[in-house]
Amino acid sequence: MKKITVFLGMMCAWVMAAHASVTIENSKVVEVTIYRNYAKETRVGSASIPEGNSEVILTNVSNLIDENSIQVGSKGSDIKILSVSTRINYLVEPNKLANPTKVKIWQDSVKLLQNDAGFILKEMEVYRNSLQLLYSNNKLGNEQEGLKPDLLKQLLELNFAKQLELNRLLYDAQLKYNEMQETIATLNNQIYQGSSNGTSKSVREIVLKVYSKEAKTVAFKASYLITTAYWVPTYEIRCANTTKPLELSCRAKIVQNSGYDWKDVKVKLSTANPNQNHSRPILYPIFVDFMQPDYYNKKLEDVDAYKPGLEKSAEGLSNTMNIAYGFSGDVNGSYNLDDFKNGLNIKDNNVTVYEGDMMVEYDIEDLQDIESDGKEHIVAIQEISLPAIYNYHAVPKLDVGAFLLARVTDWGKYNLLAGETTIFFDDMYVGKSYINPNVSADTLLISLGRDEKVNVKRNKLNDYAVTKVVGSKKRETKAYEIIVKNNKSYPIEIEVLDQYPISKTDDIEVTLDETGGALIVEEYGKLTWNLKLQPGESKKLKFVYTIKYPEDLNVYEHN
Repeated sequence: MKKITVFLGMMCAWVMAAHASVTIENSKVVEVTIYRNYAKETRVGSASIPEGNSEVILTNVSNLIDENSIQVGSKGSDIKILSVSTRINYLVEPNKLANPTKVKIWQDSVKLLQNDAGFILKEMEVYRNSLQLLYSNNKLGNEQEGLKPDLLKQLLELNFAKQLELNRLLYDAQLKYNEMQETIATLNNQIYQGSSNGTSKSVREIVLKVYSKEAKTVAFKASYLITTAYWVPTYEIRCANTTKPLELSCRAKIVQNSGYDWKDVKVKLSTANPNQNHSRPILYPIFVDFMQPDYYNKKLEDVDAYKPGLEKSAEGLSNTMNIAYGFSGDVNGSYNLDDFKNGLNIKDNNVTVYEGDMMVEYDIEDLQDIESDGKEHIVAIQEISLPAIYNYHAVPKLDVGAFLLARVTDWGKYNLLAGETTIFFDDMYVGKSYINPNVSADTLLISLGRDEKVNVKRNKLNDYAVTKVVGSKKRETKAYEIIVKNNKSYPIEIEVLDQYPISKTDDIEVTLDETGGALIVEEYGKLTWNLKLQPGESKKLKFVYTIKYPEDLNVYEHN
């Protein structure tokens, strides 16, 4: 009896010492700060906790959190949070899994469709049995006496009508069954795609050990970093004409795959942590040096020359770009396209920009919905009017196109990040380019694409191509002519770049015989012409250079 009393006393003491456990299942992510390669979620929830020590569990937290980044808080001066930890709950009920609603609806729909499809199979079996019964009783009358003609006619008509009706019912049932199977397959694919977001068999939980002087309802807050969310900048540049500033729309592509949809959350974006090419060509120096013959590689090149190659596909706009043009009316009549407004307008999101010493933060006031689907969700964050100086740029050695450049000065104050941009000029889609503000130059160059009304050609002048031997030296002369024509209806300014080789050894001497009026940068071998062309005007530029080197050696030009 004494042993039983002692055991009961120990059990009572253990029960009294055990902490009450309270689970907050309805906690909600109310704010998200998205960095360049991760995001900070802020989750809040409330619970009724008893007096003394207790355990508070925040459940349905993303499995992809950085445990070292967890910060917690409570609302109330007499509440103490003693410790914080995380754990994974593998025994969670199916209806409490992450994002259960969509997947659960799809799963329930599949079950209902499968039940209906099973019933249709039973109906089809009845129709087939009825037809079989009609087929097996086609013998009319008996051996002694046949049916009278009128009665035979009635029975044949009845048999025909009944068979036709049963076949129609069987045909309709088969069509309905096939449609159900297609729908079931579609839903199963959707369930499979959403399984990573909504059907995980475990959830992460944040466990708080707390102390309260009295029983009360307390609000708790927890913030933590998740590693599967990020944002990247993207831009849209619109230019009405070369007399107006650039209109730059800054947007954010937000991607998150935390396992939980963000519904009605306040979003902040932080810069902390970071078909035809329309970017302007970059001209690199070329050098001239002695060439050592490599007969082995030369033989390989000769062999490869006979191998059939794949033709490079032409770059340009895809046929799929031909969208949204040419429509002129709706179901009720015509409408004016000017009545429509831009759907991604910064004013609609109420974005405030905060500039810090080391980062910029975009505070989006309006609440956002961002699904955990790993897809890009685009949000407008800033619109900037950029004063620019426009001129054309051509490097005919690399590309015979003339590129319209916008030169933006004092660009550092706009806090731009490197990113892809879509370009529209005179309300026409030009193409894609890239903004790279990570340069030390004081002028930001933005390529607005090539202009087909400015023609540029580069020809080698064979009449000047002369090779002579003078003493022990060989002199090789090369000449090029560049033709630029303005086919536009107004004057333009264009910068044309070319180059001549730079010697890397004292045994090779390069002299520039004719410059055609170019500005010369000798250390790079760079030639620059700044031209002003009137409508319909064309100009020819010619430069000639000579390479002098030992007669018994060969030279080649390379980058």
